[in-house]
Amino acid sequence: MTQTQETAVSRAVVVDEQGSPHLRELPAASPAPGEVAVRVDLAGVNFWEVMQRHGRVPLPEHRIPGSEGVGVVQELGDGVTGLAVGDRVAWSKVPGSYADRVVAPAVALVPVPDEVDDAAAASVLFQGLTAHYLCHDLWRVPRGETAVVTAAAGGVGLLLTQLLVSQGVTVISALSSASKAGLAIAAGASRVVTYGDDLAEEVRSAAPGGVAAVFDAVGAGVAEPLLATLRPRGIMVLYGSASGREAAISAADLTSASLYLTRAAGRDYLGGVDEVRERSRALVELVAGGVLRPASTLYPLADASRAWDDLESRSTVGKLLLDARAR
Repeated sequence: MTQTQETAVSRAVVVDEQGSPHLRELPAASPAPGEVAVRVDLAGVNFWEVMQRHGRVPLPEHRIPGSEGVGVVQELGDGVTGLAVGDRVAWSKVPGSYADRVVAPAVALVPVPDEVDDAAAASVLFQGLTAHYLCHDLWRVPRGETAVVTAAAGGVGLLLTQLLVSQGVTVISALSSASKAGLAIAAGASRVVTYGDDLAEEVRSAAPGGVAAVFDAVGAGVAEPLLATLRPRGIMVLYGSASGREAAISAADLTSASLYLTRAAGRDYLGGVDEVRERSRALVELVAGGVLRPASTLYPLADASRAWDDLESRSTVGKLLLDARAR
C-alpha cells in the first residue's frame, strides 16, 4: 500500500435528522483492496441532494451527501493498477463526496487529462451522464429537427443543449428568467423562451410546424403546456421534477398527434460500472475537444446549505460546485 495521507482527520458535510448540513471532522478512512483514497478538490452539487435534504430520497448510512467530484489520488489499496499517487481523477458514483477525502473503488475513477481543468471535470460527469443518455440512447432527435430543453441554464440543460446542437439539432431553451438567456445562447440555443402563460405560444411561434422533442426537468406547470408544441409523433421526455411535482400527463393527452411520452431514470440507462466508466471517459474527451463547455459556480464546502437553497430556488446557472480546499 502506498501511503501519502497527511492527516488522520478529514472534513465532511454531515446532514442531521432535520435535514441541515454541518461541516464535521471525521477519522480519515483508508482504502481496502481495490480501493483508492482521493483528496477531493471540488465536489458536485445535484438536485438529488436537495431531495435527500427533504427526505424524499434516503441519505447513505454515514449521512454524508454527494456522489461526484474531482481530486488527486492520495493512497492506493492493495491490488490497484492503472492509477498512481498524484493522478488527477474524476468520479460520479461515489457516495459521501461532500468531503475533502473520499475512498472509492478504483474502477469508479476516471483519469482527467491536463487540458481539462478541475471545474470542468467536476461539472460534467454526473449531469453529463444524464445529458448523454438522453440524447444518445433514450431518443435521437433527427438532424435538422427542433427540440425544446427546459431548465436550459442548469447543469444538465446546458450540456444537453451543447450535445444536441453538436448533432445538428436546433434547440429552443426554456428558462425561468430572461437573465439566464446569455448562457443558453452561448451553449448554442437558437431561441430562448421563459416560463409563463404564453410559453407554448412562444415555442410555436419559433417552430410553427412543431418540435420533435421536449426534454423537461421541471415537471408540473411547464411540461403540460409544452405537450401542445410537439409535432405529430413527437416525444415528451420527462427526466426531473424541479417544481416539486411530477407532470400530470395522461394517455388521453397523447392522442391528438400520436405522441410519445417517457419518464426517464438513469438507473435504467447507465447500466453497470463499466458502462458508466466508458461513458464518463467519452464525456471527458468531449470537454477536451471543446464540444462540451461546462459553466459552474463555486461555494465553499461549508456552504452546502446555501448551495442547496440557491439550487432549489432555480436562481442558479450552470453546475454548482463545493470547494473542499476552502477553509
